[in-house]
Amino acid sequence: MKKTTAILTFVMAVGMLACKKENSSISGPTDGTSKSQAIESTVAAAAMSTTVTTEAALKTAIANAQPGDVITVSGTIYLTSTLQLIKNGTSSAKISFTGGILDCAGISGANWGVKVNGSYWNITNMTIRNAPDCGIVFQTGGYNYVNKVITYGNKDSGLQIYNGGHHNSINNSTSYDNYDVANGGENADGYACKLSAGAGNQFNSCNAYHNSDDGWDLYGQPSSVVINNCTATNNGYGANGDGNGFKLGSAGQNIAHTVTNCTASNNKGSGYDGNGNTGHITTTGSGGSGNVKALFYRIF
Repeated sequence: MKKTTAILTFVMAVGMLACKKENSSISGPTDGTSKSQAIESTVAAAAMSTTVTTEAALKTAIANAQPGDVITVSGTIYLTSTLQLIKNGTSSAKISFTGGILDCAGISGANWGVKVNGSYWNITNMTIRNAPDCGIVFQTGGYNYVNKVITYGNKDSGLQIYNGGHHNSINNSTSYDNYDVANGGENADGYACKLSAGAGNQFNSCNAYHNSDDGWDLYGQPSSVVINNCTATNNGYGANGDGNGFKLGSAGQNIAHTVTNCTASNNKGSGYDGNGNTGHITTTGSGGSGNVKALFYRIF
């Protein structure tokens, strides 16, 4: 009887130790992983995948998005107001927004099609068209990744980064036929990273053609931008458009930009124009032909 009691006491003690060990693993990882990383992993494991076909469903999914979620657009969704991506993903659990067509012709006023103020979004395999202003704009947030996004027919630039938008990576995308009617084509670029964008923005293997102003516009951009393997063709068809393939700054600036293995052809202005920026602009491996003014102009 005493032997049985001793065994039971031993078993209960082992159980209590096991519980304590289990509880300690919940309060904080013991393998060198921080508690925040553990929480991120848990969130990613619980991520939701949602397919939407209407504006209402899309805006609900975007408003409720959590790190690791995947939101897929099926078919064409006609927006009646700007789609705002405000939530934040994390470095290990980005929010993915992918697929379909966003037609922005129904948005009233001079408003953007899509506004991205959040961070850590993956935006891929999507078309954004017919916005009354820019197609998609990245501001305040950062560390967003764009891949295979087409922007066209917008009434200002197809894709713009400004107002503090930082460390955005734009890849394998195309922007064309953007035209600001009200200004005779003076402002609508294929890609604009200008005026007040933050640091760390880059464009890789993108194409800008037949936009009313410039292919790329870095006017007034206070931080360096990297452009790799990109093509700018036939830009400047607007009456007031400058038509540079790559406009790389503005007067009064001393900002270095890097343009590598790019091609600028048949643009109304110059292929590569420093536009008064006295910073060192590197144009390694870049060329082109058929530009009306010059291939390289005011490049220091």
